[in-house]
Amino acid sequence: MAKYDVVVLGAGAAGLAAGALLAKQGKKVMVIDRDKHLGGRGMAVPFEGYRMNLGGHLLEDDGFGITKIIDYIGGKLEHGLTSQGMPIWHEGGWKAIQQLYSTDKNELKKVIKILCETDWSEFDKFDHLPLRAWLEKHTKSEGVIALFEYVAMAECLTENWWDHSASDNLYVRKMHYMHKRIAGYSCWPVGGWHGMFQQLADGLKRHGGEVMMETTVQRVIIENRRVKGVMIERGERVMATEAFNWETIECDAVISTLPVWNVLNVVRQKDLPDWYVTQIQTLAQDAYKVCWVGMYVACHEPIFTGIHPTELALWFDAPHSRLPGWAFLATGYDPSVAPPGTHLYNCGFAFQGTRSQEWYEQKFADIEKDLEAFYPKLFTKKNVIWKRRHLVANPAFGVFQKPGLVGVFRPDYTAPGVDGLYFASETFRSRGIGVDRAARAGLTCVEKYLGTRIPEFKDSWHD
Repeated sequence: MAKYDVVVLGAGAAGLAAGALLAKQGKKVMVIDRDKHLGGRGMAVPFEGYRMNLGGHLLEDDGFGITKIIDYIGGKLEHGLTSQGMPIWHEGGWKAIQQLYSTDKNELKKVIKILCETDWSEFDKFDHLPLRAWLEKHTKSEGVIALFEYVAMAECLTENWWDHSASDNLYVRKMHYMHKRIAGYSCWPVGGWHGMFQQLADGLKRHGGEVMMETTVQRVIIENRRVKGVMIERGERVMATEAFNWETIECDAVISTLPVWNVLNVVRQKDLPDWYVTQIQTLAQDAYKVCWVGMYVACHEPIFTGIHPTELALWFDAPHSRLPGWAFLATGYDPSVAPPGTHLYNCGFAFQGTRSQEWYEQKFADIEKDLEAFYPKLFTKKNVIWKRRHLVANPAFGVFQKPGLVGVFRPDYTAPGVDGLYFASETFRSRGIGVDRAARAGLTCVEKYLGTRIPEFKDSWHD
């Protein structure tokens, strides 16, 4: 098998972005993924004429992240419909979030001004503090603070509404206010999620890169503190007893997009400094995983609160499950994800760390009661066509963006003491939200590998 400059582990947003950028730079690159669908934890899966994501996603890119990456490699990512309205479940009913700060507009403008005038590097000083600690230095308005905390809950899915890191949230909030002039910007990519990932893969191939799906990377080969290649296993096993039918791909560098709880399965601990391994193991603890119980609902009439079909509904404390969460109508953004005349609704109820089977069973029963309370005229046997419960726990959505678990407290992009090993996972050092965060991490690792910034991204915020 041919030798590559770089092998990228994972065909999600980070891996495909990194691979396409490297290929554009003239590097011989291979992206490897164990699944048959592109997208990693953001992949879109077809089901009975519907198309569902693993969990549920909206794109939060100001235009300078994954959008600019796709443009750079010769594609075009158009932003479709955006979130219009943020209904909040408050005191037994839905309220527009503006009602919480309707009398505090001057205070909000003041905080926005301070935020936008603060240098990016200043936010790094708040890695260990909650978001409220920064806000209370600049405002006493609980309405303004509530706005920031509700948006943070939607993006970071912290189980306790008050327990968000300041730095991670302030980075994203400044980005959106400066480029979109709103607190939170969420949209649906034109062409859907599968179309977005296909554009990245097409750009990779157009510039000479390769993608190998349904292939498992078993080991990163490191000799004398230098990457030498990867060991892979292709396809499904013919017999359950098969083992170690591995092949070698030679390369000079590896960019891994595996999350912290998987990466030590392919990179041996003895090849990394013990303190760096400890950082990985700390974040990989079960207690720090972002998880949720959720449900996709196919329905005749659209399920939403009535504010807007592209609303992003939020709650801190659901009436029965007592969990925080989010919900949106996927067909409000993109009717093509469901057959004509039907709709697709998605919701998630967040919690911290995996739980017992009994706990999951009880929570799924509870969230059905929550949905009946949220939508008494729409979440009914007459309107619902089918329901598909989903559990985001193994794999989890990510690592909680809590104080002391972000920024400098996360393992760096570059493996210390190992030449040619980089980590582009959003569970390592990175900033941003979801798919866009992952893509920017891929961009950062590519620049670290190249040893220089790519000029076209000088105005794109990334580490």
